[in-house]
Amino acid sequence: MGNYFLRKGTSKEATLFVRIRKRVPKIDKNVNTRIVIDRNVWERANKDAASLEKFYRTKDGQTIYRKMCAIDQALEELLSQGKFEDTHIDRAVESIVFAEIREQQRKEEEERKQKKQAAEEARKKDVRTFLNDFIAGIREGSIKHNGNTYSVNTCKVWESFRLILERFYKKHPFTWESIDQRLVDKFLFMLEKDGYMPKSINKYLVCFRAMVGYAHKARFHNNSVAEKCFSKIRVRECDKAKEIYLNDAELQALYEMPLEGLDAQVRDVFLVGCYTCQRYSDYSALTANNFTTTARGNKVVRLIQKKTSTPVVVPIMNDNLLRIAKRYDFNIPEISDVILNRYIKDILKRLSEEVSSLQKTEITKLTMREREMEERGDAEFMRNDDGDVIKYRYDLVTSHTARRSGITNLYLTGLFDTVQMMSISGHKDQRTFFDYIKLSSDEIADKI
Repeated sequence: MGNYFLRKGTSKEATLFVRIRKRVPKIDKNVNTRIVIDRNVWERANKDAASLEKFYRTKDGQTIYRKMCAIDQALEELLSQGKFEDTHIDRAVESIVFAEIREQQRKEEEERKQKKQAAEEARKKDVRTFLNDFIAGIREGSIKHNGNTYSVNTCKVWESFRLILERFYKKHPFTWESIDQRLVDKFLFMLEKDGYMPKSINKYLVCFRAMVGYAHKARFHNNSVAEKCFSKIRVRECDKAKEIYLNDAELQALYEMPLEGLDAQVRDVFLVGCYTCQRYSDYSALTANNFTTTARGNKVVRLIQKKTSTPVVVPIMNDNLLRIAKRYDFNIPEISDVILNRYIKDILKRLSEEVSSLQKTEITKLTMREREMEERGDAEFMRNDDGDVIKYRYDLVTSHTARRSGITNLYLTGLFDTVQMMSISGHKDQRTFFDYIKLSSDEIADKI
């Protein structure tokens, strides 16, 4: 074994050196072994051969002895190969001395990788985590639908679905692989028990199915049959909150109603929706760039619908639309849907004093929020002799009534075929389009 020693010093711990001496080729070199040892321990062990042998039988001594032997062997090999430069020596010594440390580091790194992989697998199995990441992605725009950014309203629907799914998960924890018809039926039963209307239930069933599909496409699960478990329930007209339209006479009276300030802006924005047959997200965001003409000089409104990215060209058939647009230099005021929904009811209530048709009552359904308010005693709703909830027509108007009113009045003119009307509304499906035509049985009979 080489001549191992400590350099003089006062530090408690020191590094062992080994002296290498050789006549041919002539070498006399002290090599730093990187082996750190307590100076007192080493000095006591080197008093005599018996003390050194005793030290080598200890646990620490055995470890140091093995490293010394390995270093001796490595240095001998380097000498035999003629590679006794400092770089070769340092590399050989470090590979021996730090082998245990590096092996420990390798094991720790392997454990970290395994934990990370296990955490990733757990994350993939956790439906709620996937949904949270998905919603965050659609809100910031990093996740798109067919290349299009999700609309604000769509994000709101997904956020509502997340809250519902969270409640469901607490009662019925599940993974991607455990989604089957029985689980979907339980989800449907919870929504029905909580009083959601069929139209809302279908909306959340669509979200659930879409979430399963997105996760399957992203290879978060292999449950290929899960998507087949979601079927929309039948929605009857009596199962929905009453959806009405305002006829031309009512719209004209609203246009002529003397209003100022925010009331006037809300009224004008709502009428723009009625005259263009568009969704709130589109008719509330029109600017001067949207008002243009065709090659033949006909005045139109051009836009790309935010929800579907469908380009539409709406002929301006009512001069009221142009007069409203001119009031604002063709830049329609920005009014939130919350403000519009709140103010338009009050405006129409005042108008109903002159337009009696707005005071007619309709049988409707209460929303979940309205039912909760009624149960708490915070609100009271009218009911007929049969116990059905009834509301005045002016109280049934929302921002979406504008689109229904525009489409229904367009249909009532009898001047346009379905293809022409759908090109204005932007609908691709006839069934969905005709669902916007809100005629009563009497009105249909009169038209016939």
